[in-house]
Amino acid sequence: MRYFEVTARHGHHGNGCYLPITFVFAADNLLEAVTKAQQMPGVKHTQPVLSAREISCGEYYARRATSAYENFKYKEETR
Repeated sequence: MRYFEVTARHGHHGNGCYLPITFVFAADNLLEAVTKAQQMPGVKHTQPVLSAREISCGEYYARRATSAYENFKYKEETR
């Protein structure tokens, strides 16, 4: 299993506008990681992926832990 960081265009920001959003995936190859990113909710259908790269195992788990903490912190602030 290899780890990939994929930056995609997230829609719903106005006509022709997008927000670049980065996902991290565990996949067998780059094509599988890009396919997973294209299937995420809100990702634009036309030219969805901006960039993709392989990352180390440690970086993958560090990014997952950071995003989980940010989600928890956001939920606590909105209560």
